Amino acid sequence: MDPYSAEGELINIHTHFHQGQYQEVVDFDTSSFSAGNALPAQVLQLRARLALGQAEDVLAEVKGKTEPELEAVGALAELALGNTDAAVSTVEKLSSASGDNITVQLAGGAVLHAVGESEEALALLSQHQGSRTCSHHTS
Repeated sequence: MDPYSAEGELINIHTHFHQGQYQEVVDFDTSSFSAGNALPAQVLQLRARLALGQAEDVLAEVKGKTEPELEAVGALAELALGNTDAAVSTVEKLSSASGDNITVQLAGGAVLHAVGESEEALALLSQHQGSRTCSHHTS
């Protein structure tokens, strides 16, 4: 089942995020989510916290994590804190090791574009496999 379909458990939190209802995303109860949707929900909540200006807290939370999705969110937090070298370094590492990961593509593309490396950002985003999220953000 597509986790973003009307029946999917991520649809409501995903909708809140894309409508800019970041506090709703942060407060969303994800305790009943399936194991497969726990990480995507966590990523949405962390990205919402970034949008709410909590970059230092987000960076502290993902520090030392090895999931590419959480490392990618860490790169966004580094960027938000003005640590562009650290953000780009993380994205470069992730894009070579996990370039097919949608969160790596989105976060990495955002970081690279923000530092003026738009061609590299487009190259990373072009690796997506028909993801609606990636298509939505690049169109």
